[in-house]
Amino acid sequence: MKKVGPWRSIIGWAMSLFSVLGIVSSGMAKLMQAEPLVESLKAINLDHHIVTIGVIELICVALYLIPKTSKIGFYLLCSYIGGIIAAEWAMGNTPTIGIVIGIMTYVGTMLRRPEMSGLDI
Repeated sequence: MKKVGPWRSIIGWAMSLFSVLGIVSSGMAKLMQAEPLVESLKAINLDHHIVTIGVIELICVALYLIPKTSKIGFYLLCSYIGGIIAAEWAMGNTPTIGIVIGIMTYVGTMLRRPEMSGLDI
């Protein structure tokens, strides 16, 4: 495992936590069945699964933050973020939020754990 400098680790954690906070707030809003989310998910016929989607979000984040399961959590989050992007497109929106969260998650993780990139960066 490659040792990373303190600034690289701090910046990586900051980027990762930014994306995690966005996903956690989205998951909590889904668990509380916030009306704007119900309406937006109704557009792609997922409104009946809103609580399940919220639980999946929170499980992915928990796996990502636990050191022993962070790799599988990272891969699940990346997959989930791909779903965010696809859902934004399906609703007729530009997938800005999904792309920003995806970039923050990926770059933040690669700064903290360069061995996961396979590029030896």
